[in-house]
Amino acid sequence: MERSKEGQKIIRMTTVVSLSLLVMLVFFGPVSLARPEQVNVTIHTVNFPPYEIESPGRDGLRGFDIEVAIEAFKRVGVSAKIEFLPWNRILSMARKGTTVAALSCAKTKDRDHFIYYSDPISKATHVYVALKDFKGMAPQKLLDAKGFKIVAVRGYTNEFHLKKEKIKYQYAMNDVAALNLLLNRDFDFFYSTGEFVKYVATELNIADQLQYFELQTSKAYHLCFSRFWPNVETLRDRFNRGLAEIRADGTFDAIHQKYK
Repeated sequence: MERSKEGQKIIRMTTVVSLSLLVMLVFFGPVSLARPEQVNVTIHTVNFPPYEIESPGRDGLRGFDIEVAIEAFKRVGVSAKIEFLPWNRILSMARKGTTVAALSCAKTKDRDHFIYYSDPISKATHVYVALKDFKGMAPQKLLDAKGFKIVAVRGYTNEFHLKKEKIKYQYAMNDVAALNLLLNRDFDFFYSTGEFVKYVATELNIADQLQYFELQTSKAYHLCFSRFWPNVETLRDRFNRGLAEIRADGTFDAIHQKYK
């Protein structure tokens, strides 16, 4: 039975498509027409406003680093959940590969062997915080406060800075405890992050009791991925792509604007 010209045309087109798919299978492997599978991750962090806020107020703000991390992951098909734990426990989990990532996290040599750093997501200003009635020398560099009574939070990069310069200090287990030591004990300075202390001081109605000495250095914060989490380099690269996208389209700046 003789085929019509239209039928012959359809057969030829089908043959071409089939051959094209065969070539793709040979050279590129199986071809998936479906969208990439949704990935779910849990990021661990500590209460550190305005970067991370464990108990949002009436404004519903969760912290700009949390919002950035969730949105950047969302752009690349990853659903991110946030859980709050003590910072030293989070770092221990990152060493063991039992958490995918820690937020917000600065680069230190002590962490390089178990952390892959994302591109920077925010920055922080180093400050010495003192009581309003402090009349001593105004420190401009870290070493300027050597010999004074200093408190810092255990496990934070601020503590590492003091250790590196062999500056004596007393540690506190968290930021609020450190502030209480400054307010109620005989300490000269709390070495911390200016953005955090100013935010918390306003929330606690103690802003008028404090003054700040900004140092000549600052640091970048990252999403810090555990090197021991499966396929973590691929996940980090996906996050960086999403982060670049929200920076380019203005979403990143819009998130930060809400906290000013």
